[in-house]
Amino acid sequence: MANVLQTQKSTGNPSTVSPGANSASQSRAPVLEALSAYRSVIRFHMPGHKGGRCQDPQAIAVLGEKAYWSDVTGVPGMDDLHEPGGILAEAQKLAAEAWGADETYFLVNGTSSGIHAMILATVGLGDTIIVPRNIHKSILAGLVLSGAKPVFVQPVYDSYLGIAMGVAPESLFKAIREHPEAKAVLLVNPTYYGVATRLDEVADAVHRAGMVLLVDEAHGPHFRFHPKLPAPALDSGADACAQGAHKILGAFTQASLLHVKGDRIDRVRLKAAFQHVTSTSPSYLLLASLDAARRQMVLYGKDLLDYAINLAGILRAGVNEIPGLYSFGKEILGRRGQDDMDPTKVTVTVRELGITGTQAEMYLRFNENIQAEMSDMANVLFIVSPGNTIAEVSKLLEALKRMARDAASGHLKRDFPENGFLEAPPGLPEMVLTPKQAFESPWERVELERAAGRVSAEVVTCYPPGIPLVFPGELITGDVLNHLKAIRELGFRISGPEDRSLRTLRVVRS
Repeated sequence: MANVLQTQKSTGNPSTVSPGANSASQSRAPVLEALSAYRSVIRFHMPGHKGGRCQDPQAIAVLGEKAYWSDVTGVPGMDDLHEPGGILAEAQKLAAEAWGADETYFLVNGTSSGIHAMILATVGLGDTIIVPRNIHKSILAGLVLSGAKPVFVQPVYDSYLGIAMGVAPESLFKAIREHPEAKAVLLVNPTYYGVATRLDEVADAVHRAGMVLLVDEAHGPHFRFHPKLPAPALDSGADACAQGAHKILGAFTQASLLHVKGDRIDRVRLKAAFQHVTSTSPSYLLLASLDAARRQMVLYGKDLLDYAINLAGILRAGVNEIPGLYSFGKEILGRRGQDDMDPTKVTVTVRELGITGTQAEMYLRFNENIQAEMSDMANVLFIVSPGNTIAEVSKLLEALKRMARDAASGHLKRDFPENGFLEAPPGLPEMVLTPKQAFESPWERVELERAAGRVSAEVVTCYPPGIPLVFPGELITGDVLNHLKAIRELGFRISGPEDRSLRTLRVVRS
């Protein structure tokens, strides 16, 4: 890793130049340069800390003086994110060039705001949009904001791992044939666990049907910069995609990107949608970090990602040598909906130890001072980036060995359900109201046992597999109710409902 970092700091050409570096200006970072030049300016404007001069000393000690110096607002010379014409316009143009887009928007409200903008730009009240069932909650918000009607497609489900994979193209083709009125298809690619679907044939089918292809590519901003990673959405025919530049790149949390390519999306409407969901007081710390992350990936991304991929490979191989643990690799590929994977996502399945993924996450955090990305019933997920080291991977592997021994000896309580996993969730319930109608309708709370035949006013998602069991506006059937009761008894992690114990459920008032 030291050699990679040294290459970045050198003044000579990097050993490997990544895709997108076809312009000499890619070595520039306009936002960073403007912030550097602004440090000497006397400030009679927001924010009130005036570059950190009147800030709490502990905040300065923890966050650093330079962070406060760089926390400025859209004053002259700093441009306007809503109407860029200076450094932000230049920085976004460089980003578009780097990611192969026609136009790129910097996002400071997270990838969620990019998803909202894509939805609002392509569908409106009563319009139909085809989406996978294992959507991120930001897509639900986009459906509520737009008033669109979703047509859900079930993803491929792995009952051993207990996770949803990608959507099989045939399932999408069927939905397109059955709903020719749909205006757009929105896919999540890759999944949180790094599994990706080939999008080129999907894009062809979507476009032949006269629809727009949108992609929640939150976990794939690095794909364009290394040949061993899945094909990027834009290169595969997507019309727009939203990416989280903070997932594995060097940008700050909430710093994300919205890319658009081609002429199928109304650019005027997209810009208006972006403005509707974007703060008028964007953080220049986030904007500068996006600018820097773009430059780093363009100039040094191949070397940095080589390092991260190799490091993740060491971790995956080490995990698979520990009795009771399993980390899937390319052996799971080949099934439709599981065409490729991001090797920097290392999923460790712990169910054979008799413990849950949540137990594993807590064990590592409070016994070993190691924090994973997230956990579910059977798995704990680790993201390996160029910021990790071989020493950290070695410590993690030793910690996992101790955890496995503690589970085998009984020192770690075996909480994995004896009857294992439920199979894939029941069939899709009937949608009686759109999510927007359900959200805006008066609601009441009822005991779960009395919810059959009612229309849900909230989403209920079970982890695993992360597929909503009921969505706002859907009819709660007997099968769904029995499934909800079962997961409540098994103690699965529930997301979405106000009452996460699932004793009650919010339903549309009759």
